Parts: sequence; structure tokens; C-alpha cells
Amino acid sequence: MAPLGDHFPPDRVREHVVKQLTPGRVIRIEVTFPEKTKPKFLVLVGERDPDCLTFIVNSETHPFVANRPHLAMCQVAIDRANHPFLTRDSHIACHQLLVLNRSDVIRELMTDVGAIKGEISQDVRAQILAAVKFAKTLDAAEKNTILQALS
Repeated sequence: MAPLGDHFPPDRVREHVVKQLTPGRVIRIEVTFPEKTKPKFLVLVGERDPDCLTFIVNSETHPFVANRPHLAMCQVAIDRANHPFLTRDSHIACHQLLVLNRSDVIRELMTDVGAIKGEISQDVRAQILAAVKFAKTLDAAEKNTILQALS
């Protein structure tokens, strides 16, 4: 069966995707890392034209992060019970922004609108805000952008 988005004109699909790209939204798209490309859940946390600012959702906290208190304190738990689009309880890495070109994100989501997964809960939003305030790895401008977008 064809995806629902295939039954609408591209401009309507684009309009739908753009409306969904709001702070606190979770999407799942292909992310290119130095070692490989793989699908990742991302939390949209702000914009800096022409980019989307995101935090990566990880199923496990990397030992490097876990062994450094200033990084470990910036890992926000996100539970499957309140976020049914997740396959397991996970963590949001609030110590590091992943900056993605907004046009590229829109283009990828237009090919699969089902990759727009849902919203973070208010509790998780509050925990992200607290982690961002604490983060030593984000500069003042990044913190300000995220705090304004998620508040």
C-alpha cells in the first residue's frame, strides 16, 4: 500500500511537513555520522535560519558521556510509556546539538510523513530546559535559542 503522502500534491505535503516542524517534535530521519549513516530519532529544539537545531535520542548513553558528570547530567530520559513512537526507553543527548539544513529535513520528511513521530511530554520538555541551562558544551546563543523555542 502506498504511503498516504503519495495521494496528495507535493505542495500540500510540504505544507503539512513545515507545520509539523515545531520545537518539541520528534522525527526519525537518516543521519550521517563519520562512521556510518543510520536512522535516528531527533528532538527539534529550535531554528537558526536556514537550519533546524536538534538533539539526538539514543537508546543507551555512551560510556564516554556516562563517565563525565558534566555530560551525564545533560542526558534526559524519555520513556516509551509516554512516547509510544519509541521502541524502548531512551535518552536525549542535550549536551550536543545536531544542526541540520531545514530544506534537507523537509525534503526527507516529504518522502515519508510517517517519520514525523510525535511530541515530547511536558515533563521531558522541562527536563530538557533544565539540562540546557546546565550544559557546559552549548554556547550562550545556542542555549538562548533553545530556551526560547521550548519555553
